[in-house]
Order: sequence, then C-alpha cells, then structure tokens
Amino acid sequence: MFEVLIKINCPHCQSSKVVKNGKKKNGAQNLLCHSCRKQFQATYQYKGADPATKQLMVRLLERNNGIRDIEALLGVSRKCILDNLCRQGSRLSIAPARRCYESVQIDEVWSYVGR
Repeated sequence: MFEVLIKINCPHCQSSKVVKNGKKKNGAQNLLCHSCRKQFQATYQYKGADPATKQLMVRLLERNNGIRDIEALLGVSRKCILDNLCRQGSRLSIAPARRCYESVQIDEVWSYVGR
C-alpha cells in the first residue's frame, strides 16, 4: 500500500498552507487556506467558478476585449462575465495617459445630459 501526495497551493495567495475542509454538495473536496482563510477547490466543475478564469476575464476586459469575445475564448456565459465584472469593477481603475486632450472620441456610450 502506498500513499500519493499532491501539493496544492492556494489560487488566491499562492500559499502552501492548505488543509481539507469538508465536501461540496456535488461531492468535490473543499480546501481551506490557513494564510488567507479562503475556501477553494482543487478542480472546478464549472469554468466560471475557477479563480484563474475570473482573473483572466478581468485582464481581457482591461485589454478592451468585448464580452462576446471573452465568452467565445473562455467558454463561459455572458452572465458569468457580467457578474464577475460587477464584483471586480470597483477595484478596476483606468487612468488616461494625459491630463488634457484636444478632442475625445467615445464609442458605444450613450448618456442624457439634460438639455
């Protein structure tokens, strides 16, 4: 009889202080990181739940990829991308390269000014 050990690092903080923490409803093993106290799974049943996929979604949105492009590339639903954007949106900041511009072009943005 032999035992197989697999080293798992936390996807949030990359710490190796990980212990088992029960099972999910679908029977998947749940893990807990002692450093950041977040729970995660070694493998995810749904692509949209994987933290690496969520991080990639944000990076693609920052690089000006459309939501439908991200949907096709990653194989996740538009709702999943939009939900992730709403959750992560407060942490994102896009700063202009210069303080003042002579002219600005804005595409696909509609607003009502009042007059």
